[in-house]
Amino acid sequence: MFENDYIMRMILQLTRALRKSLNRQFPTRESELDDIEGRVAEAAGLDPRLMFKLEPESLVSVLELGNFDAALAGYVVRSLYYEASLLEEDGQLARADLRYRQGDAIADRFGIPVTKVDLTPATLEEFLDEHEESDRQDERDARGVALE
Repeated sequence: MFENDYIMRMILQLTRALRKSLNRQFPTRESELDDIEGRVAEAAGLDPRLMFKLEPESLVSVLELGNFDAALAGYVVRSLYYEASLLEEDGQLARADLRYRQGDAIADRFGIPVTKVDLTPATLEEFLDEHEESDRQDERDARGVALE
């Protein structure tokens, strides 16, 4: 149950950061990117300074050796792709390319059926909407709260 609580907390934090970004609620792009990176790294169980410097294959190896839960993979991949698109908008092409490649490597290793081409702000919002109620129900179930 403790592990389920942790996973749900990570999913909710990622979801909040992505929704806040989609709704343009950050004061600066830098704070937006920092928040997304921090949430992604936390979900992966890594220090952001390390995670976002690793080549994709190395990142996947580190995730496999650590406590990374495959249930988080879809959220992490989509977050990386979304962050990469923001970096592209800002002209940070090398950094964006690394995020795309990291997302591709995680998607490939964990069988996540999404590509950077598939992910747009609209499809990200749709993914979050589809999973939001399901994630809340999983959280209630994990806490033993009766259905209403």
